[in-house]
Amino acid sequence: MKETKKIITHSAGGLPIEMYVLGNINLPKFFLIGGVHGDEPEGSVLVWDFIKNAQSVLQKLNSCCLAIPDYNPDGLKNNQRVNANGVDLNRNFPASDWSPEFKAPRYNPGKQPESEPETKALAKLLRETNPFLVIHCHTYVPQMNYTGERSKKWALKLMKNFNHPITDDIGYPTPGSLGQFCYYNLKTACVCIELPEQVEQQKAWDMVGPALLELAINGDN
Repeated sequence: MKETKKIITHSAGGLPIEMYVLGNINLPKFFLIGGVHGDEPEGSVLVWDFIKNAQSVLQKLNSCCLAIPDYNPDGLKNNQRVNANGVDLNRNFPASDWSPEFKAPRYNPGKQPESEPETKALAKLLRETNPFLVIHCHTYVPQMNYTGERSKKWALKLMKNFNHPITDDIGYPTPGSLGQFCYYNLKTACVCIELPEQVEQQKAWDMVGPALLELAINGDN
């Protein structure tokens, strides 16, 4: 078995956004997403490393991982948080708490929920596939942040070698975020991995990579 990939949409700037399908598509699914904010490339690198390392365990998987390593290619290309339209994709999801208010341009939520092709495509996928878990990878104050009580057990599984706090509050409101969309609208688990800023590639993998592979092998158990 090999992974397959597909283009789920094109970014606001016209760049393709690829999703890698690892495992049998009929198995319980979870998403692994990196590069949501283009100035946090460490999360993107982590997802690429997962795709590479998962090749050796594809036959053992009891889940299907839908991996999107470069969710915001516009931002990654320009080393900026937002996409080509200047929108923070992690404030543009159609969560029940979406708000048009923002304190700085880097947090611009867009003119309306799902105004951006990136969020429109991912929100559609999430609705269609009904994943048991969504994981998105960032850099900030290092922590394993989970949204809602149903997400806590997954955060605990990913904590094995993380050696940073587990939290249920990132420290400030995040209306229209992926976590809030999963919590309010999809009723599914969501964990945000906040890696240390400028963390070395191997160190980042050692912190959470083995736990991610173990999760993929064990599935939704």
